[in-house]
Amino acid sequence: MKELPSTHLLGTGTPMCAGCGGLEALNQLYDIIGEKSLFVNAAGCMTLLSVYPFTPFRGSWLYTAMASAPAGAQGVRDALDILVEKQRMPAAEDMQVVVLTGDGAAYGMGLSATSGAIERNLNFLYICYDNEGYGNTGQQFSGATPHGARTATSAGPHGYPGFKKDLFAIWAAHNPAYVATVAGAEPVDLARKIEKAMHIKGPRLIIALSPCP
Repeated sequence: MKELPSTHLLGTGTPMCAGCGGLEALNQLYDIIGEKSLFVNAAGCMTLLSVYPFTPFRGSWLYTAMASAPAGAQGVRDALDILVEKQRMPAAEDMQVVVLTGDGAAYGMGLSATSGAIERNLNFLYICYDNEGYGNTGQQFSGATPHGARTATSAGPHGYPGFKKDLFAIWAAHNPAYVATVAGAEPVDLARKIEKAMHIKGPRLIIALSPCP
């Protein structure tokens, strides 16, 4: 615990909801990943962090449609690799490519693009902040919503009739480089897993359980 930072790289005063579980996890993740990173953000709650001039990020940020963040990450990774190969950028200045997405994109709309990126062995870190519903648009159910949960679109007495997809298993079936689950409430565990992921190349998944307040 003593080695964990007492201050965060991510700036304060964001427009996120007070007590946002995803923002707490992102605070800790960004401290470890650092400024030498380029975040590719699928439309969702964290899109609120990209609004100029109020973004709290100190590094680069690319906003994409909900389904296309992995495709955007492919373009970014290819561009960085070409710059290094042609000596237009020193290898020491290469950046970590990070997809940041909610469960709506990770479990549903963006799953096809994600599958393709893993099959191509794209060298990227994929972070899903999982609040188990479409939190940015009113908490409708998503592919991550647990059975029986009440949401804006499953408000009946029995709640959501479906079952939560196992994103961990879906990724594992693709034979990626690394998959892990974390939570902002467990900072030491989170730090260890992110540190490990940072030293691995290939497709890496971090699922951060991120309950809405």
